[in-house]
Amino acid sequence: MKKKPPTRIPSPPPPPLSSSQDEELMMDPVLPTDLIINILLRLPVKSLGKFKCVSKQWLQLITDPHFISMHRELCLHSPNLLLVKTVAVLQEAHMKRCTRVDLCSLNFDGSCKNLDFSLYLEDDEKNIEMLPSKWDLICFVSESGFYACNPSTQVMMKLPEASCCTSGEVNAGMGYVKERDEYVLVHLFDRSLDIHVDYDIGCEVLRLRDGKDCSWKVVNANCPFVVRGWGVLVENVFYWMIWDEYNQPGDEAIVSFDLEKEEFGTVSPPEGCFDPNGAWSLVELGGRLCLVDNMARPLTMDIWVLKDFENQLWVREYSINMNAYTNDMLKFVIPFDYRDGKILMDAKQESLDYYDVKKKQIRRMDHLIAGEWTWLRLYTESFFSLGSK
Repeated sequence: MKKKPPTRIPSPPPPPLSSSQDEELMMDPVLPTDLIINILLRLPVKSLGKFKCVSKQWLQLITDPHFISMHRELCLHSPNLLLVKTVAVLQEAHMKRCTRVDLCSLNFDGSCKNLDFSLYLEDDEKNIEMLPSKWDLICFVSESGFYACNPSTQVMMKLPEASCCTSGEVNAGMGYVKERDEYVLVHLFDRSLDIHVDYDIGCEVLRLRDGKDCSWKVVNANCPFVVRGWGVLVENVFYWMIWDEYNQPGDEAIVSFDLEKEEFGTVSPPEGCFDPNGAWSLVELGGRLCLVDNMARPLTMDIWVLKDFENQLWVREYSINMNAYTNDMLKFVIPFDYRDGKILMDAKQESLDYYDVKKKQIRRMDHLIAGEWTWLRLYTESFFSLGSK
């Protein structure tokens, strides 16, 4: 007779791990904490928001102020391209027209899409504008007011109501003050009601700080001129082009507003070359105020840099050959950043291009972008919180 095989008695299942044991297992020294931090620092904010739920230790790591500071510094050195497009839509529930704002960000070589989402504004598409910016917040303005948005968290907030402008025009500027870690929004508004008064332009300032409530402060100083275009912030001073007629050399062409002194001033243009009928615009490149002239010479973009604010000394630092563009396109090509020896330019609704300062060559990067867009901006990942935490 064959012997029966021995009966195997199954072992009892191991007891379930407690939540604390589970966390210890997940954070077991399979990966050192320093390595985990190094990996997390390279992830977008939206992903990090989800990873807070992995464990208490990950929550503590991601919300640590030192981690947030390191993440911001790393992101500042590798910004994203933010493409923004507006689309008129009809809300079926209320049969009310509104605007869908589509946002998409890419890294510079176009190999990675970091975010893709939409916002909705209850305004006509034609009345919405986006202020120039290249940090972690963006700002929209419409007939119903100002809106701030952090693309990283996909959160938008309507800002407190601004002062009424009798002319119906919106003249504003937005910038980031690194020393105070705050965004500053300046709004110029005409409050003249008497038709015999040319204008009475007031000024109000709103400061946005991380996780803090904000409000407008009307300053005592009045803006001495009607301005055009959006304000440009350089070293705590906003600048606008003056709308008034330019008659002769020596006249002021730019108005300034000092944020600390809360005072207005004027800046004269480069002597002997300013044509008021030309396509002039103000931009900030590499932390310096620049005056861009697209039309002074055929197929050439001249960029003048304000080297000395006190003496109002301008230097024509760049003369870019624009043969790559048609005459009709020239006035729509706007420089918007200087990075690693290259001037980035927005060829409106066509491509992102850059000018290599050393090689003196323009490279078109239209392969990065598929489809039309309304605005092109740089943007950096950030945990910046809108409103009270």
